[in-house]
Amino acid sequence: MDEMYISSIYRNTPKQRHFKKPKFFLPILLILSFVIYLLLISPLLENSFKNFLLKSVRKRKIVTLNYLTPLYNQQIYASEYILDTLASAGLKNKPSRTSIQTEDTRVIALQKFLFNYNSPMYPFSKTFIIEADKYQLDWRLVVSISGVESAFGNLIPRGENNSTTYNAWGWRGENRTPDGWSQFESWNHAITVVTERMALGYGTNLTPMQIEPTYCPPCGLNPAHLWANGVSRFMRELSEYERNLK
Repeated sequence: MDEMYISSIYRNTPKQRHFKKPKFFLPILLILSFVIYLLLISPLLENSFKNFLLKSVRKRKIVTLNYLTPLYNQQIYASEYILDTLASAGLKNKPSRTSIQTEDTRVIALQKFLFNYNSPMYPFSKTFIIEADKYQLDWRLVVSISGVESAFGNLIPRGENNSTTYNAWGWRGENRTPDGWSQFESWNHAITVVTERMALGYGTNLTPMQIEPTYCPPCGLNPAHLWANGVSRFMRELSEYERNLK
């Protein structure tokens, strides 16, 4: 009995070996997950969000433009039919054929771009270009921000007595509504003021990713950076529109 007790004390019991995870296993897993999200999931989410916005806008908005003659190229702007259609949307002065042929390609690209997005700002495309050039700002930036903030002016806050604010940028400056949104007199006025404030407040060399933390703080804290990526995507799309005209 004593011998059995003593032998049990000194008997060597095998130690169980536990699997140890590598030291950097969790950080590597997080980095891989983030990369997969950016490359595969984020583009799908952006496209789904964009399509949802466009569908909701097209269902709710009454469009007076003639969709049977889309503005696919520069030559079509020279036809009387398209000029009459543009005039009914606010372009009262019909430019001559010569002025159309010598028009800045950025203006034509931006008109086509905004027209395709059902934007009420498309008749004021030239204002975007003139004001951007005045402050040496990227001509694509201000209009692309409006795409992320309001689907290019289709979803804007209302002012007092249900008035139009012409605020397509989520801007909070002077002449605010009770909810804090800036009110402008017209699309021309809005584009002029916002472009000036962007140039003076943010400078002319910042990228959407650098602007995002100040312009949209919650977006800057989101690893997906949907605001900055959305603005950048619209800017690239505008560049493609301009290249297709050259």
